[in-house]
This record gives sequence, C-alpha cells and structure tokens, in this order.
Amino acid sequence: MQMDKKIILIVDDLPENLKVLYGILRDDYKVIGASSGQEALRLLSTTRPDMILLDVMMPQMSGFEVCVVLKEDASLKEIPVIFITALVEEADEARGFEAGAVDYITKPFKPSILKHRVSTHLELKSQKDALRKSDERHRTILQTAMDGIWLADIQGHLLEVNETYCRMSGYSSRELLSMKISDLEAREAESETAAHIADIIAQGEGRFESMHRRKDGTLFDVEVSVQYKPLDGGQFVAFLHDITKRKQAEKDRQLLERQYQQAQKMESLGVLAGGIAHDFNNLLTIITGYCELIKMDPVNVSEHNEQIQKAARRAAELCCQMLAYAGKAQIIQTKVDMSSLVTEMVAMLKTTIQKNVALTSAISGDLPVFDADASQISQVVMNLIINAAESIGDNPGEIHVSLAKCAIIAGHDSKDHVGTIIPAGWYACLEVSDNGCGMDEETSARLFEPFFTTKFTGRGLGMSATLGIIQSHKGVLQCSSQPGCGTTFKVYLPIQGNEVEELVSNNKVTTTHWQGSGLIMLVEDEVEIAFLANAMLKQLGFTVVEASNGKEALELFHKHASDIVLVLTDMGMPVMDGYTLFRELKTLKPELQIIISSGFGDTVVTTRIPTGEIAGMISKPYRFEQLRDVLKSVVDR
Repeated sequence: MQMDKKIILIVDDLPENLKVLYGILRDDYKVIGASSGQEALRLLSTTRPDMILLDVMMPQMSGFEVCVVLKEDASLKEIPVIFITALVEEADEARGFEAGAVDYITKPFKPSILKHRVSTHLELKSQKDALRKSDERHRTILQTAMDGIWLADIQGHLLEVNETYCRMSGYSSRELLSMKISDLEAREAESETAAHIADIIAQGEGRFESMHRRKDGTLFDVEVSVQYKPLDGGQFVAFLHDITKRKQAEKDRQLLERQYQQAQKMESLGVLAGGIAHDFNNLLTIITGYCELIKMDPVNVSEHNEQIQKAARRAAELCCQMLAYAGKAQIIQTKVDMSSLVTEMVAMLKTTIQKNVALTSAISGDLPVFDADASQISQVVMNLIINAAESIGDNPGEIHVSLAKCAIIAGHDSKDHVGTIIPAGWYACLEVSDNGCGMDEETSARLFEPFFTTKFTGRGLGMSATLGIIQSHKGVLQCSSQPGCGTTFKVYLPIQGNEVEELVSNNKVTTTHWQGSGLIMLVEDEVEIAFLANAMLKQLGFTVVEASNGKEALELFHKHASDIVLVLTDMGMPVMDGYTLFRELKTLKPELQIIISSGFGDTVVTTRIPTGEIAGMISKPYRFEQLRDVLKSVVDR
C-alpha cells in the first residue's frame, strides 16, 4: 500500500528535473517535491521523509547550505541526503560529503543506478535505526537493571558499568572505569583474580559468590554470573547480585537452627530423665517388693534374692545404656543367650505392668548364642512390651511375646516396616503382639519419628530408639496394626555366619574359686559402697585400709607405701578427686597397680588417663564375681 512506502523528498529548482526524478521513483516510493531550499525546510517542519535527494545549484540557498542546516537539527540529522548535481569537480564532491551527505550522484545518470543507490542507503538507514534502538534498549536495560552489570576486558579493566553497581559500591561511573576488578575484589588476591579470569575464559562462563569492597571500605557479598565473549580482544559481561541480606538471613537462620537444636537437646534431656525415672521406678518396685517378700517369706529368701539381683543388674544395664547415649561409655557386644534374656524380661515386666493386662510368652530354647549388646536388646524387649501395655490402657487385654528361630527364604520377598526386602538367612524372631487400640496408617507411618507420640504425656523417643538399636544390630522390624484390632511387632536379628555359637547349657558353667592376699588401699567417699567393697575384698583374702578422698589416700599411702600391693579408687570425690590421686600415686610409685572404680563410664576415664597406665577398671554397680575377676586378672598379670 502507498502508506507503507518509504517517503523521499526531492529538492530541485527546475520542474523538469523534479518530473524526471518523480517518474523514476514513484513506483517504489512515496515521492514529494520542493522547488527551493527554503520550501524544503518548511516541509520538514511537518513531514519526516526517509531520504532527501538534493540539488546543489539552487537560487537563494544552495544544496550544500540546506544540508548543513539539516545536520545541525538533532531531529533531522539522521535523514540520509544524496546530492544529485551537474557539478563534477572532486572539490564539490568532497564539499558535499563534508556537509553530511551519504552519496553524491552526478548528472547525467542511469535510472537504475539512482534506484540502486537510493535502495542501498535506505537499507543502511534501516539497519542503523535498528542498531540505534538496540543500543538504546541495551543502555536502558543496563541502567534500569536491579543487578549490577559490568563490561570488562581480559586484563580485568572495567569498560562499562551501570548505575546499580555504582549505588552498590559507592563509586561513581567515572571512578569505576579507571579501576580493575582486583581493586574491588575483597576475597581474592590479584593473582587469584587473574587465575579466575583465565578459568572463565577457558569455560566460557562462570557463576560464583564473592565479596566486594565499597568506596567507604565496608564489604558486601555478591553473587556473580559472568559470560566471556571473544569480541574486540575478549570481553566479559558480568551480572552482580547483592546477596548481603540473603547472607545475613542465612546467618540468622543458622542461629535460629542452633537455638532450636539447643532446645531439642533440652527436650531430649527431659525425655531421657522421664524415661530413666519410668524404668527405674519399675525396677525399684521389683527390688522393694521382693525385699518385703523376704520379710514375709524368709523360707524362700534365695529365690527372692535372685529376683532382686536380676532387677539390680537391669538397673546397671540401664545406666550403661544412658552413658552410651551420652557418648560416655563404649557399647561392647558379647555372646547373648536371647532365650534367657527374653524370659527374664518377661518375668520382670509381669510384676510391673498394670494388672488388667495378661502377659504370656512362648520362648524357644533352640536359639544359638550370637553377638549383641545385651542391655540394648533388653531395652528393645522392654520398650515393645511397655508400648503394648500402654496401648491397651485400662481395658482388659493381652500381650503375647514369642521368640523363635526362623528362616527368611530368598525369593519370598519378605519386607520390613518401610517395604525393604529382608535379606535371606536365619534370624532370631521376637514377636510382641497386643489386642490394644491399634493404629491407623498415618500413625503407623510416623511411629518411628523422633519425638512423635500418641500419648498425652509421652515424649516419643521410645520407638525411635528401639528402631535405632535394631538397625545397629543389622536387624529389621515389621509392624502391622489396625485401629481397634491391636498391633504386632516382629524383630528379626541375624544369627547366621561365623559369629554363631551353639547354646551352652547353664550346667556347664563352673564357678571360679580364687583368693588373693596382701594390703589393698580402698579409696571411696560413699560410706555404703565403701562398706560393701571392704567386705568383698576381705572375703577375697585381702587386708584393707580405707580413705574417703584423695588427700586422705596420699597420707595413708605415705604410711603404708611398702605394704600396699593394690589401690582400688573411685574418681568423683571431694577435696581431691581420683584423677589427681592417680597422677600423684604414679609419681610416687610408677609400678603401683591402680584399679579404677567409676560410675561415669569407661570413656570419660580414658579420655583423662591413658588406658595403658590403668591396671584395671570396674564400673559401678558391680557384683562380687565382677570384682573378683578384675582383681584376679591384675594379680595374675
């Protein structure tokens, strides 16, 4: 359409010239004419042609003068001007180009040459307009971008910066363009920055975090995204995002996280304290109950005493487990008779769970002995039975415990509580089932989350700890439950491999009778423990001298140094503790054999005294047989 055609203004004082030019160009362009320079300038006040064809020799105002006026007007200077004239001198042609023309065509000319020149310069103008718009858009983006933007050469000199980075850094644009990247970089040395630039050139791009220095000397964190362009000797375009607020938010988050972790630790302490109180109250109930039975039924004192000793051992094992949780004691696996362990636990818990719950069991006796931590396995049995009892609540109910040797057969795809296939092999299978309230799928899915509980006063560590113990023994757990239909837990502990030993019957175990001799110094601040230890040592054939703290012990040692053959000392004592006493005694007599008795756990002691310097260790509470065995090993050695 006519309105889509480019507009060409022809300026010539001769009508016949106007007519000729019009005839050549009218099919391709919209052509308008002016007969003088003044008329052309008036037209240009209302019309913007895409090109001007300008005669040189005109009355009143020559074409050269018209062109100069055009080029001085900012709104007109981009319009391309082509001179069409009969002047053929080189000086005239040079003058035309100096005035600002893009071309100079002398008469006579071929119409095809004119059309080609016109179309070529219009195309060049179109491309120039596109480039100018692109450059303007580039500068608009550059100056309005929320991120800082750099253009830099491969030596690190800044070639262009935007206003955003000027605000970020506090420098003016002029100041920045006289600087290098290394002048702003606060984290890297100049050599490191140069190496970084070389890496980006090799990779073609880079993305990293850095720290820049403001004009006032303060630092700010930036995230840098940079691209390398192999233009004009190599250039970098870098986008710099100020992440100072994000970094501070991250620090705040980490602080909150540490505070939350501390709160969790305090929560855990409450959980542990509540759990220990719960379990110890059960054990103390057994101990005090059988003590009362001894008064009422002295004939069966031996049987009652055996139950008291079992409960006391469970209490000691619980203490060891708490020390293990706190990282204060080593978890040592021993050969465990699973059948005896479960039988004992069931018998003990029958006296502690509520009377409306019937606890029955079916324990197989053909299980082999295998390596495990007895106290932890006991904790698993206890947690599962107590959990079952609590699910029954006040209603009449039943808990059934079974233990048997079972095989998981390859290809049958037996799965654990999270759907993982259980490896084939032989297992000790402990099953605890109840007819309590049961659980829905949502509760079952969250059962082993730390701190998750369905009980109003519960803290929710029991089942999480139970699963952890089972997994640490390379075992697996199954759980099936439905609301109102009870719950069944199955624990599979592997018993195959080189660690398996056939069960040794109790009648093959013989008691070792052993007697020592000589003077032992006993150092213990607890009067009751000192009384019991004194009695045990004398029963083993030793003569005993006692001290209640490290200071008394040193004084006593000076009096009997030549006679004392062994020292049995506590560690936590007033006036002078066992650690100081140990060092003082070793200084006085390096070859002196010192046995340490502590309730803090072996790990605490061995972090302060080298294991090689300790003659023997015995953890409280200890039985007569344990003390005898430690003393025998030290004396024999």
